[in-house]
Amino acid sequence: MIRHVFKIVRNSWKIFCGIFIEQAVVFVVLMLVVVSVFGILYKIYSPGLLNTDNSVCFGYMLSEINDNTGEVDKRVDILIDNLKKLDCVVGITQSMAMIPYMRTNAWYDSVRIDGKIYRVNYKGAEEEAYKVFCPDVVEGKWLTDDRLEDGSFACVVTKQLVDELQWSQAIGHKFFMGRNDLTVVGVISGIKHQVLLASEPTVIMPCNAMGYNNMFRELCARVYPGREKEFIMAYYKEFQRLIPVQEAQPFAMDMKFAKGASYNTALVYIMLQAVPTIFLFVFAFIGTFGLFMQNSERRAREYALRLALGATPRRLLEFVMLESVVVTLLACLPGVLLSVFIYEYTLPEWIGVCVTILVMVVFSMLSTWYPAYRVTKVNPAVTLK
Repeated sequence: MIRHVFKIVRNSWKIFCGIFIEQAVVFVVLMLVVVSVFGILYKIYSPGLLNTDNSVCFGYMLSEINDNTGEVDKRVDILIDNLKKLDCVVGITQSMAMIPYMRTNAWYDSVRIDGKIYRVNYKGAEEEAYKVFCPDVVEGKWLTDDRLEDGSFACVVTKQLVDELQWSQAIGHKFFMGRNDLTVVGVISGIKHQVLLASEPTVIMPCNAMGYNNMFRELCARVYPGREKEFIMAYYKEFQRLIPVQEAQPFAMDMKFAKGASYNTALVYIMLQAVPTIFLFVFAFIGTFGLFMQNSERRAREYALRLALGATPRRLLEFVMLESVVVTLLACLPGVLLSVFIYEYTLPEWIGVCVTILVMVVFSMLSTWYPAYRVTKVNPAVTLK
């Protein structure tokens, strides 16, 4: 039957030309959008998003650096010790550029590893960060605050850096960054700033190896579920008690709001592409439906003759539906060839193209079913009269 369908489509190409062109255009537009959406979803669910559930980002910004700066730092250390004693707190850690959603730009530096220079993302963290952020350690362990026995600092790298360096065994590798000797003690699956940003080759070292910023302290606390507001109020109260307002300005934010804003941005990107495509799809469905209806009416005598010669209504329905699917698959070919030139066929791109073909086939079958059903109700005696 398939060979017969191909022969009919080839011999009646003028009849199917309008349907072919319309579906070819719809396929290309739909493919671009579907691949883009799958790319966004791939970024969202790619490894590296730290666990910020039930977490509060807090800290302070100094008004200016003066003789009291050191005293403010000491009082903040006391404040942190007091907050750790609260029964709602699981853990508190200080970090540098570690907390996600807080900034759009990462910190970068050049590092020489194995005789080559690489551009890497770098961050500062503490041992307590493992309890607060729950990073996905795939090899080795999390870093420690103290120096190692050989005098170097422990560091953790992302799998993206390991893959770029083509290390078969990352643990124990040593390199120099900034003013510090670093030894890799662990590898994490990735670390991301934002939902839509992929994890980059990254080095995470102890904060005391990087040096602290005298103007700014970035802290994060993990609390028990539902007690974020309680912690924020306790922080502001303790801050006002220990540190004069004119010396520093405190801030605190429930991380679920920052996470929600980042996810909303991703949702907006998807909606901006999906909504116009849905309208295009609806109009294309109406157009294709009309063309198939017109085609079925034009070929009514042919279908009546098939029924008169012994074709069953079910067999005729399958024939018309198969004819539609063949035309749709042929209309997908120009778009598939175009995709070879514009895509590298990574996993999301491969899935996106395959899903687009599947959607087009379903689209074709839905738009053809009713015209095909009407064809099976043709009365040969009346039509061939």
